[in-house]
Amino acid sequence: MSVAISSRNSNVIYTGSDDGLVNITLDGGDSWKNITPKGLGESIINSIEVSPHDHSTVYIVAMRYKFMDLKSYIFKSSNYGETWESITKGIEGEHNFARVVRADKKVKGLLYAGTETGFYISKDDGENWTHLQLNLPIVPITDLYINDNDLIASTAGRSFWILDDIAPLQVVKEIKDIMILKPKDTYKIIGGRVSNL
Repeated sequence: MSVAISSRNSNVIYTGSDDGLVNITLDGGDSWKNITPKGLGESIINSIEVSPHDHSTVYIVAMRYKFMDLKSYIFKSSNYGETWESITKGIEGEHNFARVVRADKKVKGLLYAGTETGFYISKDDGENWTHLQLNLPIVPITDLYINDNDLIASTAGRSFWILDDIAPLQVVKEIKDIMILKPKDTYKIIGGRVSNL
């Protein structure tokens, strides 16, 4: 169901199956080890995210909705999956199970989560999550991707959404903090000609 390769060491690869197993290789696939969180049970390992800051840190999202279990299952390991901790505090609500977690490429400990009904952010490496819906409709977020410091969300039935320039999320101490920031340069392309806006 999911594969993640460390951006810091391509020999470190994590895989997740549709029956709840998580495996790791530290030698590019020559040998594998089962590192499934204890007691997880049968589930879909829907998302694996290797920290861009430390390839021994990994986040996984398991889904058990096929068993009518609609709780969020997000786990973090800081030692290649030897031990796991559940990191779901703040993701609440009925039928609001997590689907994906992504780590910010610039700020260590800044995480983004997509759930069945919305978007969440954590400033403390998953210890606490804050709901950040803005104008995003109530919709399942199936994946998240960061490109050019924009956060892109794919949804089930409501297209793609882009949170333009996530620099404010990267610099505020708490989500409720408000500050004015200089936006990044924007370009307009018409007929092959580029003009700076």
